[in-house]
Amino acid sequence: MDIIWYMFDMIGTIAFAISGALVGVARKMDIFGMAVLALATAIGGGIVRDILLGYFPPNSLRNVVYVTVVISVTIIVFIMYNSRYRKHAMGPRSRAGYLLADALGLASFTVTGASAGFKLYPELPIFIVLLGTITAVGGGIIRDMLAQRIPSVLKEDVYALPSIIGGIVYYLMVISSWAGEAVYGAFTVVLVIRLLAIKYNWSLPKVR
Repeated sequence: MDIIWYMFDMIGTIAFAISGALVGVARKMDIFGMAVLALATAIGGGIVRDILLGYFPPNSLRNVVYVTVVISVTIIVFIMYNSRYRKHAMGPRSRAGYLLADALGLASFTVTGASAGFKLYPELPIFIVLLGTITAVGGGIIRDMLAQRIPSVLKEDVYALPSIIGGIVYYLMVISSWAGEAVYGAFTVVLVIRLLAIKYNWSLPKVR
């Protein structure tokens, strides 16, 4: 389980690092600004998760791999946007790439957060679901605040809801003796719902 957890945590880290760096590009930041947003997105939610679980220093600050991966991803994105591939990177594919990376990060961190919560507090389903959601959306909230944007989770966009549903699916599968498949099931549910929300422009009700 530890290997699977680490795999999803690294998928989420890479995916959110890409989305954070791309927000930096969109906001016309330099490479340092891109790195700050990438780090905030990729490890921000995990830091909040670890603090809530009593892990200090947080895992991403104890393991140099996380920061190294995020910085490496930032450099790659920076090079792509300053090379002969710039015209392709700045097109519609850039937006699609950002949304896909963000969806992958959302799904991956929902799983790692929920599973970490279940490991310590299996008797607290609400905590497990909320921990998965906080892990998944926390970094994005920090990123958007740094970029002076309204956080996606606070707008009408269907963003946090897939994570909440995924956390519930994870918990129900684990207590139903589907523990081995729970991470994959929850990951798939979050990813599919988020991608469908993007494709069909689903949104939550708001005051008009």
